[in-house]
Amino acid sequence: MMTQTPDSAAGNRPALASGSSRRAIVSLWIGAVALLISVALIVLLVPVPALLPVAAAAALLAIVALLLAGRARRSAVARTGTAAAVAAVALIVDLILVVVMAVGVLAGNGLNHVEVRATGGPTFTVSFADDTQAYDEEWASSGWKQYTTTGDSAEIVVTAPDDDTDATVSCQILWNDELVVEQSGTGSVTCRYDAD
Repeated sequence: MMTQTPDSAAGNRPALASGSSRRAIVSLWIGAVALLISVALIVLLVPVPALLPVAAAAALLAIVALLLAGRARRSAVARTGTAAAVAAVALIVDLILVVVMAVGVLAGNGLNHVEVRATGGPTFTVSFADDTQAYDEEWASSGWKQYTTTGDSAEIVVTAPDDDTDATVSCQILWNDELVVEQSGTGSVTCRYDAD
């Protein structure tokens, strides 16, 4: 029967610690890369609020992975497997978001960015619609609204108040950040743009 001497048992500890230290360093690197990608995605996804929570969750996972890996590196008792798993999940979520964004860009995403602007007397009304609903609002002096549309047209109607039907009003439409229509007149004006 073979017994292990204290010296040979001690000789195994550095090897185990070395492997654990390597895994902790790998976890730190994966966590750092995941965090950098998450932060970049958060900045890029500001116009797409629906995906922001996913990028924020990936960033949080990356931070947890960094903390776990740092703890595992300092402590021989801490498990590096958990840090590596959390870092890997954060990186996978980031990569899925990158693929979703790339597919959206390659497909043209079908979304057009629209900005409608209007000016008029002290108050005036505006009517416009996005893909989900129509708006009838009262604005003061000037105003603007931004929205995205899958359609290929935009329209805004600006109307002076009933008690000042001779007031001058104006409208503008910016389509994908380019001014495409501008009108002004008394009483009421309509700006309409058809992308086709």
